[in-house]
Amino acid sequence: MSPSRPSANPRRVAAGRLNRLKRRGLTTEGRERLRQAALRTQPWERSTGPRTPEGKAKAAQNGKYRQQGQQSGRDVRRLLAGLADLVGDMVALRRSLEEG
Repeated sequence: MSPSRPSANPRRVAAGRLNRLKRRGLTTEGRERLRQAALRTQPWERSTGPRTPEGKAKAAQNGKYRQQGQQSGRDVRRLLAGLADLVGDMVALRRSLEEG
């Protein structure tokens, strides 16, 4: 028998609902405050990214996490670009054969 989920505490549910109502996105002032904090601390100067080959491989897979199909959009665009090049080569070959 699986353990049943305890019923939600109504006070916590109400508190969560109020917190969500308070957090409706950033105001212009809040966004500017975050911008100034980022400019002050400049975290990009201390960010190094992955250093090991394993870390680099894992970081390269980050975009694949939410991918819907077998191929990413980037993979599909690369494939289509290759096909467009192939069609262009075929057209050029056909023209050269017709001229000769």
